[in-house]
Amino acid sequence: MERVANGTCNIWFESMSDGPPVVMVYGIGNNSRRWWTEFPRLLAGRYRLTMMDNRGVGYSDRPHEAWTMADMVADVHAVVEAAGLDTFHLLGCSLGSSVVRHYALAHGERLRSLSLLCPPNGTPATEADMKLGIMWDPAKPRVESERASWVVVHPEDWAAAHEAELLADFERSEAERTPGRTFHHQMQSVAGAGDPNPGLNAFDWPVLILHGTADRLVPPKNAETLKAAVPRARLEWLVGASHTFWQHDPAGAADAVLRFLDAAEAASGGE
Repeated sequence: MERVANGTCNIWFESMSDGPPVVMVYGIGNNSRRWWTEFPRLLAGRYRLTMMDNRGVGYSDRPHEAWTMADMVADVHAVVEAAGLDTFHLLGCSLGSSVVRHYALAHGERLRSLSLLCPPNGTPATEADMKLGIMWDPAKPRVESERASWVVVHPEDWAAAHEAELLADFERSEAERTPGRTFHHQMQSVAGAGDPNPGLNAFDWPVLILHGTADRLVPPKNAETLKAAVPRARLEWLVGASHTFWQHDPAGAADAVLRFLDAAEAASGGE
C-alpha cells in the first residue's frame, strides 16, 4: 500500500499479484475496498492489479475545495507513474468509467485496453432510484438508508438472501465514511468535463462495455448509446445483474472481464 502526491493531494493505491498490469478506478463516493474480495481475487489469478482510492474517499486525501475531471485524471496518472507502469489495461466502474474515458483521451498511448463497467452515458436513473441509490435521509439512521439502497444496486432477491453480508460491509465502510461533499464534487467534475466518447475513436485498442440487464442506478440504455458512440466496443450483458455486479455476481463479471483482457493482451503482444 502506497500514497503518491498529485500536487497537494495524496492518492492511496495498492498493487497485488503478478502478470500484465490492470489499473482499476472505482465509482461515486466509494473506495477500492468496495470491489470486495472475490472479483479482484479472480482477476489477480492472471493479472497484476493496481487499485486506487479516488480523491475524497477512503485512504486518499479528502479536499474541501472542489476539483475537476482534469484533477481526477492527473490522480490516475500519478498512480500509474508511481506504480512504474508503461502500458497497461485500464478499467473503471460507474463514475470511474467516466474518469477512465477522460484518462484515455489524455494518455491513450499508454493503454492496452479499456474496460467500462456499468458506464453512465446520458440516461439517468429515475429520481426515486437516484435518491435511494446514492443519497442518505438525514432524518433516519444511516443503516436504514443503506438498506433502502440495496434493491437499487443489487437484484432484490440476492439482497434479501445476503442481508448479513451487506450489513457487515456497511459496518466496515462506516469506518472510512465518505464526506457528503465528495459526492457533489465528483458529480460536478463529470458534469463539467464534456463528452469523452468521440475522442476514443482516435485509438485502436479494444474497448469492453459490461452492463447488467437489471441495472436501476445506470439504466441499460446507457450501454447501448455508448456502444453506438464507440462502434468497435464489445458490449456484453450480465443477464439479471444490477449495478454493482462485481459484488453480487463476481464470477460472471470476472469471466467476462478476463475473456476480454486475455484477448486484448494477446492482441497487444504483451509489450
